[in-house]
Amino acid sequence: MRVLMLSWEFPPYVVGGMGKHVAELAPALGGLETPDGPIQIDLVTTRMNGGPSTEQLSEAVKVHRVETPALDPADLVNSVISGNQALIDLAMPIGDSRAYDLIHIHDWLVTKAGVALKHRWKTPLVTTIHATEKGRHRGHIPDQSSHQIDRTEWRSCFEAWRVIACSNFMKQEIQNYFAVPGDKISVIVNGLNLNAQEACTTEQMEALRSLYAPNGERLLLFVGRIVHEKGLQVLLRAMPRILAEHPATRLLVAGKNGAAMWPLAFELGVEQSVIFLDYVTNAQRDCLYRAVDVAVFPSLYEPFGIVALEAMASNCNVIASSVGGIGEVVHHQHNGLTVYPDDPLSIAWAVGQVFADPAAAARRRKTALQEIKTIYNWENIARQTATLYTQVVAERRNTDW
Repeated sequence: MRVLMLSWEFPPYVVGGMGKHVAELAPALGGLETPDGPIQIDLVTTRMNGGPSTEQLSEAVKVHRVETPALDPADLVNSVISGNQALIDLAMPIGDSRAYDLIHIHDWLVTKAGVALKHRWKTPLVTTIHATEKGRHRGHIPDQSSHQIDRTEWRSCFEAWRVIACSNFMKQEIQNYFAVPGDKISVIVNGLNLNAQEACTTEQMEALRSLYAPNGERLLLFVGRIVHEKGLQVLLRAMPRILAEHPATRLLVAGKNGAAMWPLAFELGVEQSVIFLDYVTNAQRDCLYRAVDVAVFPSLYEPFGIVALEAMASNCNVIASSVGGIGEVVHHQHNGLTVYPDDPLSIAWAVGQVFADPAAAARRRKTALQEIKTIYNWENIARQTATLYTQVVAERRNTDW
C-alpha cells in the first residue's frame, strides 16, 4: 500500500503537538502489513528549519523536505496556503509515475496540496484534525485570518474520505463546527514513545532541586506555549492562594517568551515565587518533570494534551483542567487530578491534595504509567490507523469516480 503523507511540520521543524505526532506515527506505520501489502510512505513536508532534502527513515518511510517561500507575518494564512504549491510540485511527479493508494494530510496547513492531489489522481484523502480554530477561540472567530483557517478546516473535512480525531471531544467539535457525519470520523488517540523519553540521572535531578528549591521548597511546573488557551494566567492567579497555604512553593514556567507573563505575576504579588525558564529542550523538560512535585496544565482548550502524557511518562504528578481531550486522558483521582477550567481556586485545592497525601499521589502515578504502556503506545495507534487505511482503500476500489 503506497501512502502519501503531507505535513507542514516534521523534525527538525516542530512547533506543537502535530509535528511530534507525525514524527512518531509515520515510522510506526511504515512496513505494517495490510491486505494491500506493506505500507510504504512518502512523507512530504516543509524545510522550514533545515534538515536534508530527502531522508530515508526506514525501508518503508522516505521524507521529502521542500523549500517554501518565506512566510509573511502580516498575512500568515495566505502565505502558508501559497506555500502549499511547493508541496504539490514536489509530490506530483512522484505520484504521477507510480500511483498512491491513499493521501493522508495533517491539519489545515496542507489542505490545499492534499485536495489538489486528491482530484488529480482520484485518490482517497484522509485528514487528521489536530485542533480547530474555532475551538482555540472558544467558539468564536475573531478576525479574517481565523475565518480563513476555519473555512480551510471545513474544506479539509468535506473533501476527506475519512476524518481522524484524537479524542471524543475533538470528534464532537468537528461534528458541531463542520457538520461532518459522525460515521465519517474515527477517533484514534495520540500517543507517546517511552523509549524517546530523555534519561535523567539522580545527580541531574538533585542539581535541579538544589537550583530551584535550595531550602526544600515545593516545585510546581507549567510546560506549554504562552498563549491564552494554555491557561498560564489561571495558574498564576492560583498562586496567591497556594502560597497562603504552602508558602514554601515555587512555580517554574517552561515556555518560550514566558517572561511576557511577568507583569501579571508582579500584579498578583507572586513574582518572587515564579521562575520563568523560557524555552527548554526535551531533555531539560523530562528532567524537570522528574525533579518537580507537580506538573499543572490549566488549559482552557486542549484537543488532546500530549504534555500530560509526557509528564506521566516521567512519573510526575499531574493536575489538569477537565476540558477537551486532556480531560479524557487525565481521570480524577485515578491517574491524576482534574480541576475546573478557568478556576484558580480549583487549582489551589488540587495542589493541596497532592501535598497532603503522597501515598495517593504515588498510586495515581503508577496507574498513569501503566496506561501509557497499554493504551497510548504508537504500535497500537499505528495498527488502528492501518486498519482505517485498509477500509478506505477497499471502499475506493468499489466506488466509481
